[in-house]
Amino acid sequence: MQVLPSLGGAIEHEPHVRRRVVLIRPPVVSARNSYSSPVTPPLALAYLAGSLRAAGHEVTTIDGLGEAIDEVWFHDDPECRVRGLTIPEIVSRIPANAELIGVSCMFSQAWLFVRQLVNAVAERFPGVPLVVGGEHVTAAPEVILETCPAVGACALGEGEATVVDLAAYFPEVPERIAGIVYRDPATGQARRSAGRPRIKDVSSIPRPAWDLLPLEEYLSRPFASGVNAGRTMPILATRGCPYKCSFCSSPQMWTQRYYPRPPLEVIEEIEDYIRDYRIDCVEFYDLTAIVKKEWVMEFGTLLKERGLNLTWQLPSGTRSEALDAEVTKLLADTGCRYLVYAAESGSPRMLKKIHKKVKLPRMVESMRNAKRNGMSLRCNLMIGLPEEERSDAYRTLRFQAKLALLGVDDVPLYMFSPYPGSELFKFLQEKGVIGELDDDYFRSLLCQMDLTTSSSYCEAMSPRELALYRLLGMSTFYGLSYLSRPWRIARTAKNLLISGKTDTVFEQRISEALRRRLTKLRARVRARVRVPVPV
Repeated sequence: MQVLPSLGGAIEHEPHVRRRVVLIRPPVVSARNSYSSPVTPPLALAYLAGSLRAAGHEVTTIDGLGEAIDEVWFHDDPECRVRGLTIPEIVSRIPANAELIGVSCMFSQAWLFVRQLVNAVAERFPGVPLVVGGEHVTAAPEVILETCPAVGACALGEGEATVVDLAAYFPEVPERIAGIVYRDPATGQARRSAGRPRIKDVSSIPRPAWDLLPLEEYLSRPFASGVNAGRTMPILATRGCPYKCSFCSSPQMWTQRYYPRPPLEVIEEIEDYIRDYRIDCVEFYDLTAIVKKEWVMEFGTLLKERGLNLTWQLPSGTRSEALDAEVTKLLADTGCRYLVYAAESGSPRMLKKIHKKVKLPRMVESMRNAKRNGMSLRCNLMIGLPEEERSDAYRTLRFQAKLALLGVDDVPLYMFSPYPGSELFKFLQEKGVIGELDDDYFRSLLCQMDLTTSSSYCEAMSPRELALYRLLGMSTFYGLSYLSRPWRIARTAKNLLISGKTDTVFEQRISEALRRRLTKLRARVRARVRVPVPV
Protein backbone atom coordinates (compact mmCIF):
# COMPACT_ATOMS: atom_id res chain seq x y z
CA MET A 1 0.00 0.00 0.00
CA GLN A 2 1.11 3.59 -0.67
CA VAL A 3 0.14 6.77 1.13
CA LEU A 4 0.67 10.08 -0.66
CA PRO A 5 2.68 11.95 1.98
CA SER A 6 1.95 15.41 0.63
CA LEU A 7 -1.79 15.34 1.24
CA GLY A 8 -2.85 14.79 4.81
CA GLY A 9 -6.25 13.08 4.93
CA ALA A 10 -5.89 11.24 1.63
CA ILE A 11 -6.58 7.52 1.88
CA GLU A 12 -4.19 4.76 1.00
CA HIS A 13 -3.74 4.01 -2.70
CA GLU A 14 -3.00 0.71 -4.37
CA PRO A 15 0.14 1.33 -6.44
CA HIS A 16 -1.41 -0.11 -9.60
CA VAL A 17 -4.34 2.35 -9.62
CA ARG A 18 -3.11 4.99 -12.03
CA ARG A 19 -5.56 6.82 -14.25
CA ARG A 20 -5.60 9.21 -17.15
CA VAL A 21 -7.34 12.24 -15.70
CA VAL A 22 -8.60 15.26 -17.63
CA LEU A 23 -9.17 18.54 -15.77
CA ILE A 24 -11.23 21.27 -17.46
CA ARG A 25 -11.37 24.94 -16.56
CA PRO A 26 -14.39 26.44 -18.39
CA PRO A 27 -14.15 29.77 -20.21
CA VAL A 28 -15.08 32.96 -18.34
CA VAL A 29 -18.80 33.76 -18.32
CA SER A 30 -20.10 37.27 -17.63
CA ALA A 31 -23.10 39.47 -18.39
CA ARG A 32 -23.37 40.75 -21.95
CA ASN A 33 -22.88 44.32 -20.73
CA SER A 34 -20.32 43.49 -18.08
CA TYR A 35 -17.65 46.12 -17.45
CA SER A 36 -15.26 43.50 -16.09
CA SER A 37 -14.31 40.01 -17.16
CA PRO A 38 -11.40 38.59 -15.14
CA VAL A 39 -8.60 37.01 -17.15
CA THR A 40 -6.41 35.12 -14.68
CA PRO A 41 -4.29 31.95 -14.81
CA PRO A 42 -6.12 28.91 -13.33
CA LEU A 43 -4.25 28.57 -10.04
CA ALA A 44 -6.73 26.06 -8.57
CA LEU A 45 -6.49 23.82 -11.65
CA ALA A 46 -2.70 23.99 -11.52
CA TYR A 47 -2.73 22.87 -7.87
CA LEU A 48 -5.07 19.95 -8.62
CA ALA A 49 -2.92 18.88 -11.57
CA GLY A 50 0.20 19.05 -9.40
CA SER A 51 -1.35 16.83 -6.73
CA LEU A 52 -2.57 14.26 -9.24
CA ARG A 53 0.81 14.09 -10.93
CA ALA A 54 2.56 13.69 -7.57
CA ALA A 55 0.28 10.71 -6.91
CA GLY A 56 1.39 9.11 -10.18
CA HIS A 57 -1.61 9.84 -12.38
CA GLU A 58 -1.39 11.01 -15.99
CA VAL A 59 -2.92 14.46 -16.21
CA THR A 60 -4.28 16.43 -19.17
CA THR A 61 -5.53 19.96 -18.62
CA ILE A 62 -7.86 21.98 -20.83
CA ASP A 63 -7.90 25.68 -20.01
CA GLY A 64 -11.08 26.97 -21.61
CA LEU A 65 -9.90 30.54 -21.12
CA GLY A 66 -6.15 30.41 -21.71
CA GLU A 67 -6.34 28.35 -24.91
CA ALA A 68 -8.44 31.03 -26.64
CA ILE A 69 -7.73 34.05 -24.49
CA ASP A 70 -8.52 36.67 -27.17
CA GLU A 71 -11.78 35.07 -28.34
CA VAL A 72 -14.94 36.75 -27.01
CA TRP A 73 -18.35 35.54 -28.13
CA PHE A 74 -22.00 35.70 -27.09
CA HIS A 75 -24.09 32.82 -25.81
CA ASP A 76 -27.87 32.81 -26.14
CA ASP A 77 -29.07 30.68 -23.23
CA PRO A 78 -28.04 31.79 -20.73
CA GLU A 79 -27.65 35.19 -22.35
CA CYS A 80 -24.05 36.03 -21.55
CA ARG A 81 -20.64 36.95 -22.88
CA VAL A 82 -18.01 34.24 -22.99
CA ARG A 83 -14.26 34.59 -23.26
CA GLY A 84 -12.40 31.49 -24.40
CA LEU A 85 -13.10 28.22 -26.16
CA THR A 86 -16.54 27.17 -27.32
CA ILE A 87 -18.13 24.04 -25.86
CA PRO A 88 -17.47 21.93 -29.01
CA GLU A 89 -13.83 23.08 -29.01
CA ILE A 90 -13.38 21.96 -25.41
CA VAL A 91 -15.00 18.58 -26.04
CA SER A 92 -12.82 17.99 -29.08
CA ARG A 93 -9.66 18.46 -26.99
CA ILE A 94 -10.46 15.71 -24.49
CA PRO A 95 -8.23 12.67 -25.18
CA ALA A 96 -10.10 9.57 -26.35
CA ASN A 97 -8.45 7.47 -23.62
CA ALA A 98 -9.63 9.65 -20.69
CA GLU A 99 -10.58 7.62 -17.61
CA LEU A 100 -11.80 10.42 -15.33
CA ILE A 101 -12.97 13.91 -16.29
CA GLY A 102 -13.19 16.79 -13.80
CA VAL A 103 -14.82 20.16 -14.50
CA SER A 104 -14.55 23.19 -12.21
CA CYS A 105 -17.31 25.68 -11.41
CA MET A 106 -16.21 28.34 -8.98
CA PHE A 107 -18.98 30.90 -9.44
CA SER A 108 -22.71 30.27 -9.36
CA GLN A 109 -23.50 32.68 -12.20
CA ALA A 110 -21.54 30.39 -14.53
CA TRP A 111 -23.42 27.19 -13.61
CA LEU A 112 -25.94 27.20 -16.50
CA PHE A 113 -23.10 27.42 -19.02
CA VAL A 114 -20.98 24.86 -17.17
CA ARG A 115 -23.97 22.50 -17.04
CA GLN A 116 -24.21 22.64 -20.83
CA LEU A 117 -20.50 21.92 -21.05
CA VAL A 118 -20.82 18.95 -18.68
CA ASN A 119 -23.73 17.53 -20.69
CA ALA A 120 -21.79 17.88 -23.94
CA VAL A 121 -18.77 16.10 -22.41
CA ALA A 122 -20.97 13.30 -21.08
CA GLU A 123 -22.63 12.85 -24.48
CA ARG A 124 -19.25 12.49 -26.18
CA PHE A 125 -17.76 10.27 -23.42
CA PRO A 126 -20.74 8.35 -22.01
CA GLY A 127 -18.70 5.71 -20.20
CA VAL A 128 -16.20 8.01 -18.50
CA PRO A 129 -16.84 9.09 -14.88
CA LEU A 130 -17.45 12.82 -14.66
CA VAL A 131 -16.97 14.86 -11.48
CA VAL A 132 -17.26 18.57 -10.68
CA GLY A 133 -15.76 20.79 -8.00
CA GLY A 134 -15.37 24.39 -6.91
CA GLU A 135 -17.09 26.90 -4.65
CA HIS A 136 -20.47 26.69 -6.38
CA VAL A 137 -20.33 22.91 -6.33
CA THR A 138 -19.53 22.90 -2.61
CA ALA A 139 -22.55 25.10 -1.92
CA ALA A 140 -25.15 23.20 -3.95
CA PRO A 141 -24.06 19.57 -4.60
CA GLU A 142 -27.51 18.00 -4.22
CA VAL A 143 -29.03 20.51 -6.64
CA ILE A 144 -26.30 19.75 -9.16
CA LEU A 145 -26.81 15.99 -8.95
CA GLU A 146 -30.58 16.42 -9.20
CA THR A 147 -30.55 18.75 -12.21
CA CYS A 148 -27.52 17.40 -14.08
CA PRO A 149 -27.65 13.58 -14.42
CA ALA A 150 -24.29 13.61 -16.24
CA VAL A 151 -22.46 14.41 -12.98
CA GLY A 152 -21.38 11.39 -10.97
CA ALA A 153 -19.89 13.15 -7.95
CA CYS A 154 -19.34 16.61 -6.47
CA ALA A 155 -16.06 17.36 -4.69
CA LEU A 156 -16.57 19.59 -1.66
CA GLY A 157 -14.20 22.25 -0.39
CA GLU A 158 -10.43 22.05 -0.68
CA GLY A 159 -9.75 19.76 -3.61
CA GLU A 160 -6.17 18.47 -3.67
CA ALA A 161 -6.63 15.38 -1.46
CA THR A 162 -10.14 14.72 -2.77
CA VAL A 163 -9.19 14.69 -6.45
CA VAL A 164 -6.39 12.21 -5.74
CA ASP A 165 -8.85 9.87 -4.04
CA LEU A 166 -11.40 10.32 -6.84
CA ALA A 167 -8.75 9.28 -9.37
CA ALA A 168 -8.00 6.14 -7.38
CA TYR A 169 -11.46 5.06 -6.20
CA PHE A 170 -14.24 6.61 -8.26
CA PRO A 171 -16.67 5.29 -9.32
CA GLU A 172 -15.85 1.83 -7.91
CA VAL A 173 -16.00 2.63 -4.18
CA PRO A 174 -17.23 6.22 -3.73
CA GLU A 175 -18.11 5.63 -0.08
CA ARG A 176 -14.38 5.40 0.70
CA ILE A 177 -13.76 8.93 -0.56
CA ALA A 178 -14.20 11.63 2.08
CA GLY A 179 -15.53 15.04 1.11
CA ILE A 180 -17.85 14.20 -1.79
CA VAL A 181 -21.54 13.97 -2.61
CA TYR A 182 -22.10 11.18 -5.11
CA ARG A 183 -24.92 9.54 -6.99
CA ASP A 184 -25.83 6.18 -5.48
CA PRO A 185 -25.45 3.67 -8.34
CA ALA A 186 -28.38 1.61 -7.06
CA THR A 187 -30.97 4.32 -6.32
CA GLY A 188 -29.65 7.36 -8.18
CA GLN A 189 -30.06 9.42 -5.00
CA ALA A 190 -27.43 11.82 -3.69
CA ARG A 191 -25.31 10.50 -0.83
CA ARG A 192 -22.78 12.35 1.30
CA SER A 193 -19.58 10.65 2.30
CA ALA A 194 -17.71 11.45 5.50
CA GLY A 195 -16.42 15.00 5.77
CA ARG A 196 -12.84 15.71 4.84
CA PRO A 197 -10.70 17.81 7.18
CA ARG A 198 -8.75 20.78 5.86
CA ILE A 199 -5.11 20.21 4.98
CA LYS A 200 -3.27 21.72 7.94
CA ASP A 201 0.24 21.36 6.56
CA VAL A 202 -0.23 23.58 3.51
CA SER A 203 3.50 23.36 2.83
CA SER A 204 3.03 19.69 1.98
CA ILE A 205 0.75 20.42 -0.98
CA PRO A 206 2.64 19.93 -4.28
CA ARG A 207 3.45 23.07 -6.25
CA PRO A 208 1.08 24.10 -9.06
CA ALA A 209 1.81 22.20 -12.31
CA TRP A 210 2.15 25.30 -14.48
CA ASP A 211 4.00 23.32 -17.15
CA LEU A 212 0.71 21.57 -17.97
CA LEU A 213 -1.08 24.85 -18.70
CA PRO A 214 -0.72 27.64 -21.33
CA LEU A 215 0.81 30.01 -18.79
CA GLU A 216 2.67 32.07 -21.39
CA GLU A 217 -0.68 33.09 -22.93
CA TYR A 218 -1.38 34.98 -19.70
CA LEU A 219 2.11 36.25 -18.95
CA SER A 220 2.59 37.73 -22.41
CA ARG A 221 -0.65 39.73 -22.31
CA PRO A 222 -1.65 42.81 -20.29
CA PHE A 223 -4.13 41.05 -18.00
CA ALA A 224 -4.20 40.98 -14.21
CA SER A 225 -6.60 40.85 -11.27
CA GLY A 226 -5.12 44.12 -10.13
CA VAL A 227 -3.14 46.52 -12.29
CA ASN A 228 -0.95 45.52 -15.21
CA ALA A 229 2.63 45.48 -13.99
CA GLY A 230 4.13 43.26 -16.67
CA ARG A 231 4.47 39.49 -16.55
CA THR A 232 2.28 38.73 -13.55
CA MET A 233 2.18 35.40 -11.71
CA PRO A 234 -0.48 34.24 -9.22
CA ILE A 235 0.56 32.74 -5.89
CA LEU A 236 -0.97 31.67 -2.58
CA ALA A 237 0.64 32.45 0.78
CA THR A 238 -2.28 31.38 2.95
CA ARG A 239 -5.42 29.25 2.76
CA GLY A 240 -8.82 30.01 4.22
CA CYS A 241 -10.30 33.00 6.01
CA PRO A 242 -10.90 33.28 9.78
CA TYR A 243 -13.87 35.62 9.36
CA LYS A 244 -17.53 34.89 8.70
CA CYS A 245 -19.07 37.65 6.58
CA SER A 246 -22.72 36.80 5.95
CA PHE A 247 -22.60 37.54 2.20
CA CYS A 248 -19.64 35.21 1.57
CA SER A 249 -19.68 31.47 0.85
CA SER A 250 -16.06 31.03 1.92
CA PRO A 251 -16.89 29.56 5.37
CA GLN A 252 -18.67 26.66 3.69
CA MET A 253 -15.90 26.15 1.15
CA TRP A 254 -12.91 26.55 3.45
CA THR A 255 -14.39 26.59 6.98
CA GLN A 256 -12.97 29.37 9.18
CA ARG A 257 -9.60 27.73 9.54
CA TYR A 258 -6.72 29.88 8.36
CA TYR A 259 -3.36 28.31 7.52
CA PRO A 260 -0.39 30.42 6.38
CA ARG A 261 2.69 29.09 4.64
CA PRO A 262 6.13 29.96 6.05
CA PRO A 263 7.24 33.31 4.55
CA LEU A 264 10.58 31.84 3.42
CA GLU A 265 8.80 29.12 1.44
CA VAL A 266 6.74 31.75 -0.39
CA ILE A 267 9.87 33.76 -1.15
CA GLU A 268 11.58 30.67 -2.60
CA GLU A 269 8.60 29.96 -4.85
CA ILE A 270 8.72 33.54 -6.12
CA GLU A 271 12.43 33.17 -6.84
CA ASP A 272 11.73 30.02 -8.86
CA TYR A 273 9.12 31.87 -10.92
CA ILE A 274 11.54 34.72 -11.62
CA ARG A 275 14.06 32.18 -12.90
CA ASP A 276 11.65 29.94 -14.83
CA TYR A 277 9.11 32.43 -16.21
CA ARG A 278 10.91 35.81 -16.11
CA ILE A 279 8.06 37.38 -14.14
CA ASP A 280 7.87 41.06 -13.19
CA CYS A 281 5.12 40.84 -10.58
CA VAL A 282 3.28 38.41 -8.31
CA GLU A 283 -0.39 38.61 -7.32
CA PHE A 284 -1.52 37.02 -4.09
CA TYR A 285 -4.84 35.23 -4.65
CA ASP A 286 -5.39 34.63 -0.93
CA LEU A 287 -8.89 35.07 0.46
CA THR A 288 -7.46 37.22 3.26
CA ALA A 289 -3.76 37.69 2.68
CA ILE A 290 -2.88 39.82 5.70
CA VAL A 291 -4.21 38.80 9.09
CA LYS A 292 -1.19 38.79 11.37
CA LYS A 293 1.25 41.66 11.40
CA GLU A 294 4.11 39.34 12.38
CA TRP A 295 3.73 37.26 9.22
CA VAL A 296 3.72 40.18 6.80
CA MET A 297 6.64 41.84 8.60
CA GLU A 298 8.72 38.67 8.31
CA PHE A 299 7.74 38.26 4.65
CA GLY A 300 8.60 41.87 3.85
CA THR A 301 11.92 41.70 5.66
CA LEU A 302 12.92 38.53 3.79
CA LEU A 303 11.83 40.03 0.48
CA LYS A 304 13.96 43.10 1.17
CA GLU A 305 16.99 40.99 2.14
CA ARG A 306 16.77 38.93 -1.05
CA GLY A 307 16.71 42.07 -3.19
CA LEU A 308 14.28 40.60 -5.71
CA ASN A 309 13.63 42.87 -8.66
CA LEU A 310 9.85 42.65 -8.91
CA THR A 311 6.61 44.19 -7.69
CA TRP A 312 3.72 42.48 -5.97
CA GLN A 313 0.00 43.02 -5.43
CA LEU A 314 -2.83 42.06 -3.08
CA PRO A 315 -5.87 42.22 -5.40
CA SER A 316 -8.39 40.04 -3.56
CA GLY A 317 -9.27 42.31 -0.63
CA THR A 318 -7.76 42.38 2.82
CA ARG A 319 -8.41 43.62 6.33
CA SER A 320 -7.00 46.84 7.74
CA GLU A 321 -6.29 45.59 11.27
CA ALA A 322 -2.67 44.68 10.51
CA LEU A 323 -2.03 47.50 8.02
CA ASP A 324 -0.66 50.25 10.24
CA ALA A 325 1.90 52.88 9.20
CA GLU A 326 4.84 50.55 9.83
CA VAL A 327 3.39 47.74 7.71
CA THR A 328 2.29 49.90 4.78
CA LYS A 329 5.77 51.49 4.63
CA LEU A 330 7.39 48.05 4.54
CA LEU A 331 4.97 46.91 1.83
CA ALA A 332 5.83 49.91 -0.31
CA ASP A 333 9.57 49.56 0.31
CA THR A 334 9.48 45.92 -0.87
CA GLY A 335 7.60 46.60 -4.10
CA CYS A 336 3.91 46.28 -3.18
CA ARG A 337 2.22 48.56 -5.69
CA TYR A 338 -1.43 47.60 -5.42
CA LEU A 339 -3.55 46.95 -2.34
CA VAL A 340 -7.26 46.22 -2.02
CA TYR A 341 -9.35 46.96 1.05
CA ALA A 342 -12.63 45.17 1.68
CA ALA A 343 -14.86 47.71 3.43
CA GLU A 344 -18.06 46.45 1.71
CA SER A 345 -20.27 49.26 3.09
CA GLY A 346 -20.05 52.83 4.33
CA SER A 347 -22.82 52.19 6.86
CA PRO A 348 -21.77 50.99 10.34
CA ARG A 349 -25.24 49.51 10.77
CA MET A 350 -24.87 47.33 7.66
CA LEU A 351 -21.33 46.34 8.61
CA LYS A 352 -22.73 44.97 11.85
CA LYS A 353 -25.55 43.21 9.98
CA ILE A 354 -23.15 41.38 7.66
CA HIS A 355 -20.68 40.53 10.48
CA LYS A 356 -17.98 42.69 8.92
CA LYS A 357 -15.88 43.54 11.94
CA VAL A 358 -14.03 46.56 10.61
CA LYS A 359 -13.76 50.12 11.86
CA LEU A 360 -14.10 52.55 8.97
CA PRO A 361 -12.02 55.36 10.57
CA ARG A 362 -9.18 52.91 11.14
CA MET A 363 -9.45 51.66 7.57
CA VAL A 364 -9.40 55.22 6.22
CA GLU A 365 -6.26 55.97 8.25
CA SER A 366 -4.62 52.82 6.87
CA MET A 367 -5.50 53.95 3.33
CA ARG A 368 -4.05 57.37 4.02
CA ASN A 369 -0.76 55.79 5.13
CA ALA A 370 -0.69 53.55 2.07
CA LYS A 371 -1.23 56.51 -0.28
CA ARG A 372 1.58 58.42 1.43
CA ASN A 373 3.79 55.47 0.54
CA GLY A 374 2.82 55.61 -3.13
CA MET A 375 0.61 52.53 -3.42
CA SER A 376 -2.33 52.20 -5.79
CA LEU A 377 -5.47 51.40 -3.76
CA ARG A 378 -8.88 49.92 -4.36
CA CYS A 379 -11.74 49.59 -1.90
CA ASN A 380 -14.64 47.23 -2.57
CA LEU A 381 -18.18 48.38 -1.74
CA MET A 382 -21.62 46.92 -2.35
CA ILE A 383 -25.26 47.98 -2.17
CA GLY A 384 -28.60 46.18 -2.33
CA LEU A 385 -28.20 44.01 0.76
CA PRO A 386 -31.48 42.47 2.00
CA GLU A 387 -32.00 44.68 5.08
CA GLU A 388 -30.33 47.78 3.68
CA GLU A 389 -32.23 51.06 4.03
CA ARG A 390 -31.98 54.05 1.76
CA SER A 391 -29.99 55.89 4.44
CA ASP A 392 -27.45 53.05 4.45
CA ALA A 393 -27.01 53.34 0.70
CA TYR A 394 -26.50 57.11 1.02
CA ARG A 395 -23.79 56.53 3.65
CA THR A 396 -22.03 54.14 1.27
CA LEU A 397 -22.20 56.67 -1.57
CA ARG A 398 -20.80 59.40 0.70
CA PHE A 399 -18.03 57.07 1.85
CA GLN A 400 -17.22 56.32 -1.79
CA ALA A 401 -16.94 60.04 -2.57
CA LYS A 402 -14.77 60.56 0.53
CA LEU A 403 -12.36 57.91 -0.71
CA ALA A 404 -12.11 59.70 -4.07
CA LEU A 405 -10.98 62.88 -2.32
CA LEU A 406 -8.59 60.84 -0.17
CA GLY A 407 -6.88 59.63 -3.34
CA VAL A 408 -8.01 56.00 -3.44
CA ASP A 409 -7.64 54.94 -7.06
CA ASP A 410 -10.58 52.54 -7.52
CA VAL A 411 -13.81 52.06 -5.59
CA PRO A 412 -16.12 49.76 -7.54
CA LEU A 413 -19.69 49.57 -6.30
CA TYR A 414 -20.94 46.00 -6.66
CA MET A 415 -24.53 44.82 -6.57
CA PHE A 416 -25.28 42.28 -3.88
CA SER A 417 -25.88 38.77 -5.20
CA PRO A 418 -26.96 35.96 -2.85
CA TYR A 419 -24.56 33.09 -3.41
CA PRO A 420 -25.46 29.56 -2.35
CA GLY A 421 -23.62 28.60 0.81
CA SER A 422 -23.67 32.09 2.32
CA GLU A 423 -25.59 33.07 5.45
CA LEU A 424 -27.58 35.73 3.56
CA PHE A 425 -28.59 33.17 0.95
CA LYS A 426 -30.07 30.97 3.69
CA PHE A 427 -31.76 34.03 5.21
CA LEU A 428 -33.46 34.85 1.89
CA GLN A 429 -34.50 31.24 1.42
CA GLU A 430 -36.11 31.14 4.86
CA LYS A 431 -38.02 34.35 4.06
CA GLY A 432 -39.23 32.84 0.79
CA VAL A 433 -37.46 35.45 -1.35
CA ILE A 434 -35.41 32.73 -3.00
CA GLY A 435 -37.27 29.58 -3.91
CA GLU A 436 -35.88 26.68 -5.85
CA LEU A 437 -32.48 27.09 -7.44
CA ASP A 438 -33.89 27.17 -10.94
CA ASP A 439 -32.43 28.62 -14.11
CA ASP A 440 -33.98 32.05 -13.51
CA TYR A 441 -32.14 32.33 -10.20
CA PHE A 442 -28.77 31.58 -11.79
CA ARG A 443 -29.47 34.04 -14.62
CA SER A 444 -30.16 36.77 -12.03
CA LEU A 445 -26.63 36.41 -10.60
CA LEU A 446 -25.08 37.76 -13.79
CA CYS A 447 -26.01 41.33 -12.80
CA GLN A 448 -23.00 41.76 -10.50
CA MET A 449 -20.71 43.30 -13.13
CA ASP A 450 -23.46 44.79 -15.32
CA LEU A 451 -24.24 48.49 -14.87
CA THR A 452 -27.49 48.15 -16.86
CA THR A 453 -29.21 45.66 -14.53
CA SER A 454 -29.73 45.24 -10.81
CA SER A 455 -30.69 42.66 -8.21
CA SER A 456 -34.05 42.59 -6.41
CA TYR A 457 -33.24 41.34 -2.91
CA CYS A 458 -33.54 44.68 -1.10
CA GLU A 459 -37.04 45.49 0.19
CA ALA A 460 -36.39 49.19 0.77
CA MET A 461 -35.17 50.03 -2.75
CA SER A 462 -36.23 48.89 -6.20
CA PRO A 463 -33.80 47.36 -8.69
CA ARG A 464 -34.03 50.48 -10.85
CA GLU A 465 -33.22 52.74 -7.89
CA LEU A 466 -30.25 50.59 -6.93
CA ALA A 467 -28.97 50.65 -10.51
CA LEU A 468 -29.23 54.46 -10.46
CA TYR A 469 -27.30 54.69 -7.19
CA ARG A 470 -24.64 52.40 -8.55
CA LEU A 471 -24.18 54.45 -11.72
CA LEU A 472 -24.27 57.69 -9.72
CA GLY A 473 -21.75 56.40 -7.19
CA MET A 474 -19.20 55.19 -9.72
CA SER A 475 -19.58 58.27 -11.94
CA THR A 476 -19.16 60.59 -8.95
CA PHE A 477 -16.15 58.67 -7.67
CA TYR A 478 -14.18 58.72 -10.91
CA GLY A 479 -15.27 62.28 -11.69
CA LEU A 480 -13.99 63.51 -8.32
CA SER A 481 -10.89 61.35 -8.61
CA TYR A 482 -9.78 62.95 -11.87
CA LEU A 483 -10.99 66.49 -11.14
CA SER A 484 -9.22 66.61 -7.77
CA ARG A 485 -6.01 65.21 -9.29
CA PRO A 486 -5.86 66.40 -12.92
CA TRP A 487 -2.42 64.81 -13.39
CA ARG A 488 -4.18 61.43 -13.40
CA ILE A 489 -5.67 62.33 -16.79
CA ALA A 490 -2.19 62.55 -18.29
CA ARG A 491 -1.09 59.39 -16.52
CA THR A 492 -4.06 57.42 -17.82
CA ALA A 493 -3.50 58.67 -21.36
CA LYS A 494 0.18 57.73 -21.18
CA ASN A 495 -0.58 54.25 -19.82
CA LEU A 496 -3.25 53.50 -22.42
CA LEU A 497 -1.46 54.95 -25.44
CA ILE A 498 2.25 54.52 -24.73
CA SER A 499 3.47 52.37 -21.82
CA GLY A 500 0.88 49.57 -22.00
CA LYS A 501 1.00 49.22 -18.21
CA THR A 502 -1.72 50.42 -15.84
CA ASP A 503 -1.80 52.03 -12.40
CA THR A 504 -5.47 51.42 -11.56
CA VAL A 505 -8.11 48.79 -12.25
CA PHE A 506 -10.13 51.50 -14.02
CA GLU A 507 -7.26 51.92 -16.49
CA GLN A 508 -6.91 48.14 -16.71
CA ARG A 509 -10.57 47.69 -17.67
CA ILE A 510 -10.36 50.44 -20.29
CA SER A 511 -7.21 48.81 -21.68
CA GLU A 512 -8.95 45.42 -21.88
CA ALA A 513 -12.01 46.96 -23.59
CA LEU A 514 -9.78 48.70 -26.15
CA ARG A 515 -7.92 45.45 -26.72
CA ARG A 516 -11.20 43.58 -27.35
CA ARG A 517 -12.32 46.20 -29.86
CA LEU A 518 -8.97 46.13 -31.63
CA THR A 519 -9.11 42.33 -31.84
CA LYS A 520 -12.59 42.49 -33.37
CA LEU A 521 -11.47 45.16 -35.84
CA ARG A 522 -8.50 43.05 -36.96
CA ALA A 523 -10.79 40.05 -37.38
CA ARG A 524 -13.12 42.08 -39.63
CA VAL A 525 -10.17 43.29 -41.71
CA ARG A 526 -8.87 39.73 -42.15
CA ALA A 527 -12.34 38.55 -43.15
CA ARG A 528 -12.49 41.17 -45.92
CA VAL A 529 -9.11 40.27 -47.39
CA ARG A 530 -9.55 38.18 -50.52
CA VAL A 531 -6.83 35.67 -51.31
CA PRO A 532 -6.32 35.45 -55.10
CA VAL A 533 -7.17 32.05 -56.53
CA PRO A 534 -4.41 30.75 -58.84
CA VAL A 535 -5.54 30.33 -62.41
